Amino acid sequence: MLSTLAACLLLNDTSFSARSGNPKPMTDATEIQMVSASIKGKVPSCEVTTEYKFTNLGRKRTALMGFPEEGYDAYLEDGRKTWFKKFESWVDGKPVKALAEKIEDKDAQEFGYRIWWLKYVEFGKGQTRTVKNRYISDHGSDTTPRNFFQYIVRTASTWKGPIKSIRVEMDCSGFPSGMLYTCTPAPHKKNGDSLLWYWENIEPTEDHDIEVAWLPDVASLPDSINPDTLLGERVYRRP
Repeated sequence: MLSTLAACLLLNDTSFSARSGNPKPMTDATEIQMVSASIKGKVPSCEVTTEYKFTNLGRKRTALMGFPEEGYDAYLEDGRKTWFKKFESWVDGKPVKALAEKIEDKDAQEFGYRIWWLKYVEFGKGQTRTVKNRYISDHGSDTTPRNFFQYIVRTASTWKGPIKSIRVEMDCSGFPSGMLYTCTPAPHKKNGDSLLWYWENIEPTEDHDIEVAWLPDVASLPDSINPDTLLGERVYRRP
């Protein structure tokens, strides 16, 4: 199962952090379909809980699933494999161990790394199983200045056939009162401090990837800078 995540990283004046995404099989061909995906994130704490339902459309099999984490190597020189603060996984409600394996990846950016959190999941013929992950990482930042959190939805397209439903919720209630924040793409619904996206029968692309960005300290900005300009066309203010 694949997702994409970045941890606390630094490149070209950008601290590129917690980027995550949907699961992917570790083989090119699979008879397993992602039936549904539910992603619930919290900002600015960058806590994410994901729950997926998979159905095996073929014979009995063992699926190797990988949850990727990606970032930049600059601060992994002490032998650490990951920038995750925590990573936990369950299959049908039972905790399972996922092993972090660093790999060479031609798609990783310059100075980048990719880690796969790997686990095996057994499927009987026609069996549906629920896979849950929970992780915590750091947000990213740049010299704008703004902070951001990203979730990569497009990796769900690697399972067999379209995904019947994907639902993403970002809880922004952790922002202090008066905080300005934005998101891309436009949410399908905003319910108080929650931003919601949902799709049906979809093979997601980059257009479905989600970012929530916020200004750490509006009061410190020079008078010549318009906060709305930094955040883009859609700006929300935490009550």
